Amino acid sequence: MWCKTDKKPSNEPFLGTTSLNIVIDNPESFVEVMNSVTGDDFILLLTEQSNIYHSQNAEKWKVLPQTLKWSSITPEEMRKFLGLIILMGQVRKENIRDYWSTDPTISTPTFRHTMSTNRFESIWQAWNFSDNRQQTRDSGQLFLIWPVYEYFVQKFRSLYSPK
Repeated sequence: MWCKTDKKPSNEPFLGTTSLNIVIDNPESFVEVMNSVTGDDFILLLTEQSNIYHSQNAEKWKVLPQTLKWSSITPEEMRKFLGLIILMGQVRKENIRDYWSTDPTISTPTFRHTMSTNRFESIWQAWNFSDNRQQTRDSGQLFLIWPVYEYFVQKFRSLYSPK
C-alpha cells in the first residue's frame, strides 16, 4: 500500500506490440493448447530429471515391490502420467488407489487403461524437476523447481507479448 510520502513509481511507456506469438489451429483442442505450452523439451526435462532422481535413490527404494521391476521412464509415459494427474483434478476419489479400482460403483477405466497402478506410483515416487547433485548452500529455496520455473518464463515470453 502506498502512503503519501512515497514517490509514485514511474512507468516507462510500452513501445512494443501486444500479441499472441503463436497460432493455434484448433483452440478448442486441449491437447493442442497444452502441446503449445508444454513442448517435447519440457516432457524430456521431466523425464530425464525423474530418471536421474530414481538412479540417485534406487538403493534406498530397493525393498519396494514396484521399484524391483524398474525401467526408465519414457517421454510417452511422462505425458500419460501428467495427463492422469490433470484428470485426477477433475475426477475426485478418496485415495489414489481408487482411480484404478474395478469396483463398478467407483470405476474410472481410463486410469487402468492408460497405466498400471504400480507404474504410476513408481513414476510418482521418482518424479523430480532438478538434479539434486547440483544443489549447493547458495542454491536458494526454489532450487528443486527452478528448471520448471525457467522453462515456463521463457515459454510464456515466446508465446505472448503483454501490454
